[in-house]
Amino acid sequence: MKYDSEYYFLRESGNSSSYMLEQKRTSDQGLRHLMSIRSIKHRVLGPGVVEIIEGNPDLFTPSDYHETAEQLVSEKFMQVLQGFNLPGVDFYQTNIVSGNKTWSEHYYMHIWNNYQAIHKGRSKIDGTYVDDDFILEVLSLDENVLDKIPLEKRLVFTLEEKPKFLFHETVVQALRDANLTGLSFQRVDEWSIGSAFE
Repeated sequence: MKYDSEYYFLRESGNSSSYMLEQKRTSDQGLRHLMSIRSIKHRVLGPGVVEIIEGNPDLFTPSDYHETAEQLVSEKFMQVLQGFNLPGVDFYQTNIVSGNKTWSEHYYMHIWNNYQAIHKGRSKIDGTYVDDDFILEVLSLDENVLDKIPLEKRLVFTLEEKPKFLFHETVVQALRDANLTGLSFQRVDEWSIGSAFE
C-alpha cells in the first residue's frame, strides 16, 4: 500500500473537459499503435492530426492536456517530462485542426514503460486476471514489484495488465509547478472506477 499514496492518475479538467478530440484519418498511421507496450518510433514517419468531434469549435483553444483515446500534451507539458529523462516515454508532434485553424505545438505521449504492478489481493476488479480480462474498479499497487525497480525507471509507467498511466509524485509536483492547463491529478488511493465521473 505504500505506493498508493505516491502515484497519481492525470485527468482532464477545466476547459479541456468541454471538448472531445479524436485522431483524423490523415494522422500518421503509426500513431494507431500508441497503446503498444513497446517503442513505435520506427512506425511513425509524420505528424499526428487531431480534430474536435464534440464541443463548440469556435470557442476552442488548446489546453496543455487533452485526453483522447491516448494522451495529447502541449510542448510545455512535454518539456517538463523531458527534464526527467524518462525511459519508455516518447512524444510525437501532433496538429490540432479546427476548420482553417491549426495548432501545431502539441504531442501525442506514448508511454511504453510498463510493469505488472497491480496488487491482486488489494485491488478490486470485475472479471478475471486470466488473460487480463477484467475492468479495474479499485487499484492498489504491488510494493513487491515496485521495490525492485529503481525510482528513475518508474517515475512514469503504464500498468501492463491494463492501460493505466501512472505518474510519481515528484513528476506530478513538477507538472503542478509549471501551471499547466486542462489537467488535474488523482492519487491512486483516492481513485475508483466511479471517481472518473465525480
